[in-house]
Amino acid sequence: MSSEHYEVIDSQTKEVVNFYSTKLPQALLFAKDCKRTMKSINGRTYEVQVKLENGERMPLKEYQKLEKEKT
Repeated sequence: MSSEHYEVIDSQTKEVVNFYSTKLPQALLFAKDCKRTMKSINGRTYEVQVKLENGERMPLKEYQKLEKEKT
C-alpha cells in the first residue's frame, strides 16, 4: 500500500535523501528541517516535493495549493 509523502530531493542529482508520510502531523516540518540540515552538511541545494499515490511527483507549493482548495 503506497501513500502520499514528502520527499527531500537533491536538486542536482534528483536523488531522494529522505521521505515523510503526509499523514504525520509534523511531517512537513521534518522534511524542511532535513532540507536545511543536508544543505548545512554538504552545501548542496535540496527541495521538498510530494510523491502522490499514483507515483507522480509534485512541487510542494502546488500540492499545498491543491490541498487548500479541497478545504
